[in-house]
Amino acid sequence: MSKQYNKLIKRRRRSAYLSRRKKALAESAPLTPAPKAKPPKKASKSLPKPPVAREEPTSVAAEVKSSEKATAADVLGPDSEVAEATTVEETGSEE
Repeated sequence: MSKQYNKLIKRRRRSAYLSRRKKALAESAPLTPAPKAKPPKKASKSLPKPPVAREEPTSVAAEVKSSEKATAADVLGPDSEVAEATTVEETGSEE
């Protein structure tokens, strides 16, 4: 029976400690008014958006876009083509 009573004492000590701590926190908290709850915003009636007219790309425009892409010579310079050709020739002769 003493074990059960010890549990009871522990529970009382714990509850007393928690109440003291809660009271201390309440006293140390700054005295500022709590922010007032704002009323929810009213949703305005939504109007359907007008459909956006999209222009379809023509074949000429597609050709222009593809012709604007950079080639390896543009990026790496004209010497890179010569260097690649020599490396291919060297690897071919070794085999």
